[in-house]
Amino acid sequence: MFGKIKLAQGSISIGDQIINIKKTGEWFEYLRGNVRKKIIGDILQILPAPAKGYGVKLMMVRLEEEIVIAPGSRVEGFLTVPVEVSVRAGEVEVDRFSLGREKYALYGTLERGVIVRYSRGSLQEKPNGIGVLKVRIINKGTSWGKVDRIVFPLLDVMYYTKDRAFYPLVEVIVDRGIEAINTGEPPMDGLSVVGELKKLSFKMRW
Repeated sequence: MFGKIKLAQGSISIGDQIINIKKTGEWFEYLRGNVRKKIIGDILQILPAPAKGYGVKLMMVRLEEEIVIAPGSRVEGFLTVPVEVSVRAGEVEVDRFSLGREKYALYGTLERGVIVRYSRGSLQEKPNGIGVLKVRIINKGTSWGKVDRIVFPLLDVMYYTKDRAFYPLVEVIVDRGIEAINTGEPPMDGLSVVGELKKLSFKMRW
């Protein structure tokens, strides 16, 4: 699914989306719903992209079960989250689409809040689904902490295998407040990478 493909007549299934490829004379026709492109060449890349949708900069994952963590403790696990797919010919983006239904929410107050990409999930020991987020929660404070949601900044860097897309590792630091850090680092060994490596943090105020 993810990676470089050599075009041939047929269909490609990616989650709930289907791409149809038709050979017409000297070019290929790329068809997905109402999207139609002519490809002069025979190589495309299907790559994961952060779920920015309409240009949001943050994703919020509300946890199905709150995590209550003792001082000095840490825990890590995986969440299933939305991703987007970028279809490219070289550096040219041919198509971009979300997998599954797009959901958004207001994080904060009506006066000072921001629109975020929204998802719900439960922390798991192993990755599951197409879009995966690995989180590491660390309580650096002197008292017990509680995490009921994770709001982290989206970067233009993703990791992937043939079957799954991974966001960079996100660390959630519990102290007097809660800070979510998109480390830009690979969440696991053996993953391919796309995008520019960066690091960005966000203090969760609400």
